[in-house]
Amino acid sequence: MATIADLNPVPESDSPVGIPRQGARISGHADLTNRPDFEEFLVALCRQAEGDVHLDLAELDFIDISGVITLVRVAGSLTDGRHLVLHNPPPAMRRILDLLGPTADQGVLVD
Repeated sequence: MATIADLNPVPESDSPVGIPRQGARISGHADLTNRPDFEEFLVALCRQAEGDVHLDLAELDFIDISGVITLVRVAGSLTDGRHLVLHNPPPAMRRILDLLGPTADQGVLVD
């Protein structure tokens, strides 16, 4: 069974460069089996955050196309020039984003 092991908000003080930012560390799997929970979490996180929302994906073991599309869709709903900033995305996720086309226009930035 696929699960999102950790959907933990990242305290602003955990920013590696000392710049406050809001976001979460995500580990485990993000796929069709947990897409509704993943989307609900992302939407809630984006509502709470001011400015860009940062996701540390270094511990994300697997994400399928439905997970990537969920990220892009939630990012596309952000307003006021805000973005979903992806840190350490898995290589397969980068390939999917490349296939989807220009993601910056959809509110996604890959760091």
